[in-house]
Amino acid sequence: MSGKIYKTAFLIAGVVSLFLFNGHLLCAASAAVIKGETIKTHVRTYIENNMPWPKSVVRVEFPARVSDLKLTGKKITYRVMSRRNENFIGDSSFTVKCYENGVFLKGKTVRARIEVLMDVVVSTKSLHRNARINRDDVRLVKSWFNRLPSNVISSLDAVVGMKLRTNVKPNTEINGNMVRSIPMIKRGKPVRIFFENGPMRITTIGVSEQDGMYGELIKVRNVSSKKVIYVRVTGNSLATVEF
Repeated sequence: MSGKIYKTAFLIAGVVSLFLFNGHLLCAASAAVIKGETIKTHVRTYIENNMPWPKSVVRVEFPARVSDLKLTGKKITYRVMSRRNENFIGDSSFTVKCYENGVFLKGKTVRARIEVLMDVVVSTKSLHRNARINRDDVRLVKSWFNRLPSNVISSLDAVVGMKLRTNVKPNTEINGNMVRSIPMIKRGKPVRIFFENGPMRITTIGVSEQDGMYGELIKVRNVSSKKVIYVRVTGNSLATVEF
């Protein structure tokens, strides 16, 4: 009798051991380790797919080590989320969420630094306040930005012909706050005025009572009648009367 009990107990112990062993294998097979490099790749891909910049002018760096993520699951899917109103430049953070069959498993927040390469206008030499900018006074260079630039000028055409508001040293970036347009009509200078009404066109001369940029409405004194009239600036020393 005792022999049968011994054999039965041994059989039960064997079955339990086998069950535990198979259970361990099942857990091991279901366990997943998502490498930190894989997580960074998902974040970088998300940034490149959603940023407003061309991929060729952006670099993404991770200032802190991204640790591995240990999960229990077989078919893991990922979802990367950004902050609301993310502008994809400078220091930011992104959340990587892991799912299995639509069920949330775990998430990780990843810090990233995004820098964008942009064209900027810089001076080629010393320039004085109120100087008119010529094309050989400036050149384009590329510069990395980790924040949205304010009043950046990225085209030579946008600055040539403008007037400086301040003195500028060589190789100094010139932004929108440092320049102003040169008036097409200057105060006290002659202005050719055109009166047009259908097929009728009359030309006369006036003297401007104020500076005027293109498209502005300014006061001009008619030389013949001595009357002050309002005219629209249409070119250098040119204006039209609007009916």
